[in-house]
Amino acid sequence: MIALAPSQPGQSLRLASLLPLGVGLLALYLPTFLDVADIFWRNERGTAGPLILLICAWIAWKQRTELIAASPDGAMPRLGAAVLAIGLIGYVIGRSQEIHLVEVGSLIPVLASLLLIYRGVAGLRVMWFPLFFLLFVVPLPGSLLDAILLPLKQQVSVASESVMYWLGFPVARSGVVLNIGPYQLLIADACSGLSSMISLTGIGLVFVYLARNPGWAHNAILLLAVLPIAFVANIMRVCLLMWVTYAYGDAAGRAFHDQAGYLEIVLAFAMFFGFDLLLNALLRLFRRGGRNQPARPMAAGIHLQKGDSR
Repeated sequence: MIALAPSQPGQSLRLASLLPLGVGLLALYLPTFLDVADIFWRNERGTAGPLILLICAWIAWKQRTELIAASPDGAMPRLGAAVLAIGLIGYVIGRSQEIHLVEVGSLIPVLASLLLIYRGVAGLRVMWFPLFFLLFVVPLPGSLLDAILLPLKQQVSVASESVMYWLGFPVARSGVVLNIGPYQLLIADACSGLSSMISLTGIGLVFVYLARNPGWAHNAILLLAVLPIAFVANIMRVCLLMWVTYAYGDAAGRAFHDQAGYLEIVLAFAMFFGFDLLLNALLRLFRRGGRNQPARPMAAGIHLQKGDSR
């Protein structure tokens, strides 16, 4: 049985004291993530899943000093126990009924409850981002995505055909089927861009969080650019897949297809970085132009008008 008693006021939170909690969480959720890896992460649709989970763990580890330093005086064991009960009920229901969305999603309230029990709101304030970022690990069932998959597949196929035709390749499109040379490629659900856009949106949020630009306008523009960059990265992946298939054959295309998701993440992150650099340069130029602009000679203008009226 794991003790849920919070630390006494003034006591520091020792990492060794959290070892039983870590063992309990591992016993609960290791089978969950093994199932998720086998069902979702093995295909292209879930490529970013393990990467996002590792990023969550890295950010939480990076914030550990702030968590340990947070005062335990605000610990809220009763509220934490209630949230823990909700999370464990969700885990039991999700695990027993094989509802992966509920099973994996239950990890968020379970972790939040432990923060409330040991550090209260201060602990949640320190760890809010990795908790929020865990949402991007939760697998979405296909039934929730079908309504918007077809329009996205159409947009991806149209854009990919236009880019490849502009580059001079013999490409034609019929619906969501792309023909390049003797090869035919179907824009399947995994290539529609929806799953990758969800994952790449998470990567973009991590970039904005880690960049920590001081200006709110800079961060707002970066956030607005997340979805367009994710969509462009998906188009680039499809175009590269078409080029590899056309240049090196169907076998090479299939081999590249299995690794294309990782390349898409690299491309998106590079675009985030490049756009951030460009935005920094433009904002510096804008601020410099505002400082160097000479003041309008209002007083001189008034004197001239008086002179003209005489």
